[in-house]
Amino acid sequence: MDRIIARLGLADDELTVLHDRRGTTVYKIDNIALKITSDLMAAREGEILHLLGTEFYRDHGWDEQRSWLTLRWIEGTGLWTEFERAHCGDRSAATKERMLALAAGAANELAKLHAAGWAHGDLQPDHVIIEGKVTRIIDLACAQGPADVPFYVHRGGLAHTTAPEVADLILSSKEHITLTPQADIWSLGASLWWAWTHTTPNHLHRPRSGPHGATPGHRCRRSPQSQPCPAVAVQGIRGNRHGLHGNRPTRAPHRRTRRHRAALTCGSVAPMLGI
Repeated sequence: MDRIIARLGLADDELTVLHDRRGTTVYKIDNIALKITSDLMAAREGEILHLLGTEFYRDHGWDEQRSWLTLRWIEGTGLWTEFERAHCGDRSAATKERMLALAAGAANELAKLHAAGWAHGDLQPDHVIIEGKVTRIIDLACAQGPADVPFYVHRGGLAHTTAPEVADLILSSKEHITLTPQADIWSLGASLWWAWTHTTPNHLHRPRSGPHGATPGHRCRRSPQSQPCPAVAVQGIRGNRHGLHGNRPTRAPHRRTRRHRAALTCGSVAPMLGI
């Protein structure tokens, strides 16, 4: 058993390993979620959640080079589960309204994060959780904002939901990437699209060897039928009081140069919902 579990007094509770790869292990221990990372990322996320006053945050700390984070266990469902009926062909009015409500909830939560001065940096379907009538955006380890939290060199999040301008920076340099709310909005639209259609909003051509993700060895192509920006996915959502869609350009800045090596796009969710 990991010594952090024993040190936190959780050794006698029922334990389930939920995730264990790439230096990150996540446990469910009774009503607690425990994340342990081989580096600073768990504690970094803990500091951000604490600064934001997040309701489900519990504690965080260090264990030599490793760090840990404890959260209240969120009894909820993710976008994959919530959008499954629509993916399987349910086009009823009730299902459309449910999808719109979920998308609006996610847009509102993201707008609140941006209003607090923070950008998420790694939005994907698994990071939007619906708990009853409340939408949670989780996994803020990569977030950037106004507070002095432990620094790390950010090189992008999950390739499948990475905004085009961020993909361009990943491919054109090896420098730290500064996050923007605009890129988050693209990633939210991409996440909604992916969870609904089960089709990634980009078309990755991976080499036969090498890591996954948008790296210099990869190529992404644009579908000619797709829209230039998945922010359209939130523009038509009713009840989005925060005006999130107004912050996202309809075209990514690098598209004007025509020199980019990655063009990540997806179609509009709202028109396909019949809005």
